[in-house]
Amino acid sequence: MSAIFRMLVLGALLASPLALAATYADPVSKARFTLPPGWKVRASVANRIRVLKVIPPKADQRERAAIEVQIGVRKPGRSDTLPRLAAMFRQEDGDREAANFVRVNQKAGRLITEYRDGRFVSNRLWIVRHNLHVIQLVDKNRLLEARCTANASEFKTYRRQMESICLSVALAKK
Repeated sequence: MSAIFRMLVLGALLASPLALAATYADPVSKARFTLPPGWKVRASVANRIRVLKVIPPKADQRERAAIEVQIGVRKPGRSDTLPRLAAMFRQEDGDREAANFVRVNQKAGRLITEYRDGRFVSNRLWIVRHNLHVIQLVDKNRLLEARCTANASEFKTYRRQMESICLSVALAKK
C-alpha cells in the first residue's frame, strides 16, 4: 500500500504546473530563473538597463491581477549594501508600507523582502499592490534585482508562480 501511495504522490507532483517549469537563461545579462509553463519573457531597455519582463499566459492575469515581473542587472550605487537596503525596506516610504518580511543572507549576498504599496489608477481608484522583491549583490559591479508584483487582492492566487520566478533568479559568474 505504501508503494502505491508514493506513486500517487509522485504522480501528483509531476502533474503540477510548476513541475513543468523550465529554466530561462538570458544570453545578454546572464540572468537565469525558473519560467512557469506558458509564461513568456520580453527584453527591453529602460534607463540604459536591460530589463526582462516576464509575462503571464492569460490576459486576465495581466489585467485583473495586474501581474508585473521584472528582472534586471545594474551597477550598484554606493548606498546599495544589504544592511542599508534592508533598513530602507523596514521603514515606510511615501506610498510604500514598511515591509512585512525582510530576510538578509549575507553569505549569498541576497535580500528578500515583501511589502505593499499603493497607487492611483484610472478614475482615481486607489490600488494596493503586493511586491516580492529580491536583490542580490553579485559583485562590486553587478546588482541583480527581481520584482514580482500583483494587486494585493490577487497576489495569493499567483504567489507560487511568482515565487518560482523571483526566488530562483541567479546570475552566471563572469
